[in-house]
Amino acid sequence: MRPLLAVAFALLSIPVLAQKPWETKVDLPVPVPLQLPSVPPTNPFTASLVSPPAPVATPLREKFSDTFTVVASVYVTGEGEARRVIFTRLPWPSLANDLRPQLAELNFTPARASGAAVPVWVPLAIDLKGRVAEGRVSRIQGSGPVPGTPPSPEPAAVPAPDARDLELPATALDKVDQMANPKRPPRIRADRRAWRQSVRLLAEVSPEGRCQRVVFLVCPEGLRPWLLASMASWTFRPGVGQAGPVTAWVQLDGEIELEVGALVSDSLRVTRQVAFPPAAAPSAAGRPPGA
Repeated sequence: MRPLLAVAFALLSIPVLAQKPWETKVDLPVPVPLQLPSVPPTNPFTASLVSPPAPVATPLREKFSDTFTVVASVYVTGEGEARRVIFTRLPWPSLANDLRPQLAELNFTPARASGAAVPVWVPLAIDLKGRVAEGRVSRIQGSGPVPGTPPSPEPAAVPAPDARDLELPATALDKVDQMANPKRPPRIRADRRAWRQSVRLLAEVSPEGRCQRVVFLVCPEGLRPWLLASMASWTFRPGVGQAGPVTAWVQLDGEIELEVGALVSDSLRVTRQVAFPPAAAPSAAGRPPGA
């Protein structure tokens, strides 16, 4: 029996003894550099044309009725007084000058958390009803979209909290048991106003010279429905390809003069959907009383 055990032990030892030091398998990750191919950016709005579309007639709708929504965050103290007004959504920027003084005069029933009155930022939605009275295109220029990187729409301006906003003690809305509400909402009104507005957009023009689709690049949000309705009646010289008129995109840069009639809202809506300052911003608020 002993000779058999010795032979078995010797047979099992052969692979280990025969393995050389440089043959030992070592599992080490070895990075392999991979060079990705360079893909040039493409602009889906470009096409090979003999000539791009060009605007011929650009009338603007008159007496266009619409609802213009404004969202504002009002800082309300524990006593129910409005101290600060920040607009997080505006149909056009100049509207803030008419609305800010009216919202600053509001009185609120204070918000409550754990049975105590607390200061909060109250998001208010205001639906202003009125109409664009009239307008005209004072300048417009059409050009074929250039190859390369696609154009990007102008980002919506989002107000950033400044030092004064962050220093105000405020309770987070998810900690509030009872939201602050306006006691007697006044009739919010914006006076009739005329101004000049720059616009930039992409229009898809059919072979018949009519606008089929629109991409807004620079244009206030509140004016877009009116411009879309107006562009349905615009006419263009169509883009021309090798075989004749074709569907093609054109970039339009221009300036419009418009007049908006008086806007009126008889109600305010308190909403928790849009909070200011943003959740990522630091806050000077401590825990609500009793929390």
